[in-house]
Amino acid sequence: MLPARRARHDLVSAALAARADDALAALLHAAPTSTVGVGGGASVLDVDGVAVFAKRIPITDRELAHAHSTANLFDLPLSCQYGMHPLAGPGFGAWRELAANLVVTEGVLAGEAESFALLHHWRVLPGRPPVASEHRDVDAVVAQFGGDPAVRTRFEELAGARSSLVLFLEHHPVPLLDRLNEDPVGRAEWFERQLVETVAFLRSRGVLHLDGHVGNMRADEDRMYLVDFGLATSARFDLSDAERAFVARNVEHDADYAAMRLVNWVVTTVCGVPMPTSGGPAERNAYVRRCAAGDIPQDVPAAVAGLLARHAAAAARMNDFCWRLVDGDVDAQYGGAGPGSTDH
Repeated sequence: MLPARRARHDLVSAALAARADDALAALLHAAPTSTVGVGGGASVLDVDGVAVFAKRIPITDRELAHAHSTANLFDLPLSCQYGMHPLAGPGFGAWRELAANLVVTEGVLAGEAESFALLHHWRVLPGRPPVASEHRDVDAVVAQFGGDPAVRTRFEELAGARSSLVLFLEHHPVPLLDRLNEDPVGRAEWFERQLVETVAFLRSRGVLHLDGHVGNMRADEDRMYLVDFGLATSARFDLSDAERAFVARNVEHDADYAAMRLVNWVVTTVCGVPMPTSGGPAERNAYVRRCAAGDIPQDVPAAVAGLLARHAAAAARMNDFCWRLVDGDVDAQYGGAGPGSTDH
C-alpha cells in the first residue's frame, strides 16, 4: 500500500484510540448525520485534520451479551442475506460487519489488497442513530419474509437498542459512478480489473460481501473501493449447518454479482439501452441475454465487446436471479452456474 495511506491510518488510529468514550461520543454528536440507512447512521468527522467516515450501527443487548459473536444470534432466515428484496432485511448483527471490516483492513495493511476502506478504529458507544425509513413499517418487512417471527424479534430488539457499534473508517467521498461516467468507454476495462481483483481477494479470505452494488463503491483517480459489509458472511464465522451450506452454494455470488453490475452499466451507458422509469428493465436484460448467447452487436466498441464476451453469461444469470428477488420470491436461492442451479 502507499506509504502515505499507511501513515494517515496510523495517525488517525492512534488519535482515536487515545480518546475516552465520552470524547468520542462528543465528536460524533458534533458532526451532523449525513445519511441514515438500513445499516445505521453515517457522518464525516475531522480527526486531527483528516476526514474520517463514522458509521453508527445500532447494537442490541443480545449482541452485547455475546461480544464479538459472528453467530446468527436471532436465528434469522437465510433469505435475509440477499440485498435485492423490495424491503431491506434487518441485518445479521453488528459483530459480523466488524469482523468483515477487520479482515479486509488486515489485507490492505499487509499489501494484499487495495480496494477497501481501512478501519481506523471501532468502539461501542452510548446512543443510536434514528430508525431508517425503510424499517419503520416492521409489519411489511416481516410479511415479506414470510411472517418469520425471528425477523420481528430482531426488529423489536433493534428498536430497544441503546448503544451503537461505531466504525471509524477511511473516507472515500467520490461515488464510483462519478468517476466512471467521466469516460465510460475508457473506464470500462479499468472497472472490470478493479472488480475482478476485489472479488478475488474476498474469495481468498472466505468472505461473501453479498451487496456489491455501485452505491457501495467509491473511487479516486486510480482505485475503486468496495464499502459497507452490512450483509457480509464468511465460512470463518460461527455458522449453523444451514448457513455453511448457504456459503458453499453462494461461493460464486460476488463474482457473478460484480459481472452483473459491470455489464448492466456498460449496456445502459455505452450501448445506449434505456432504463425505463417504471417497471423492470426487460429491454436491458434481453440485450444482456443476447450478448450471453454470443450475439454482440457489431457497433459496440471493441473494448466493451470483449468485456461483454467475458461477463455477459454471468450477468444474465444474476439478472434473472435478482429480478426473482425484486418480484417478491423470498425463497429464491442463488446457485451459480453449476448443477442444480435455480437461477435460470
